[in-house]
Amino acid sequence: MCCRGPFYRRGGKVLLVRYASILISVLVISGCSQGLGSIPSPSTPLGTSSQPNASGPKITKISKIEAKQYQKIVISGSGFGTMAPYNGDSAYLQILDTTGGWSAGLDNSSQDDTVTLDVTSWSNKKIVITGFTGGYGESGWVLNKGDNLTVNVWNAQNGNGPGTINTKVK
Repeated sequence: MCCRGPFYRRGGKVLLVRYASILISVLVISGCSQGLGSIPSPSTPLGTSSQPNASGPKITKISKIEAKQYQKIVISGSGFGTMAPYNGDSAYLQILDTTGGWSAGLDNSSQDDTVTLDVTSWSNKKIVITGFTGGYGESGWVLNKGDNLTVNVWNAQNGNGPGTINTKVK
């Protein structure tokens, strides 16, 4: 009997004898690492949008973000879905302070942010935030001038995304 590649014949049946465990391992590992893909690489230029999921939200613009707790932040784009105003966390919005090492507004299976967001409106094309709430100010969780921020938005109806944009605290 001759073996070629990962398959061989035995009793008239073709069996996969090699690579099956490798294939399963790769599928399991890639499934577990998907959460990391939501954070863009540091090489993504500030003020630009990175859209890993073409059918998901697209952020085209974000207003100036200052080093203060209460302020109006407007995220503009498309494909955000709709959501009622809320003060807290959701599975669809995250502001990540990559310089300070903290995140606000996200609640999903892998994290529940202590710093929350006051979202006053959410339409398919615009999200308005009026401040950081919850644990803002504790444990060094504050915005500082010059901090690098990543904003991620997922569609509130179907979970597609995230749409991502990078900016700096002014």
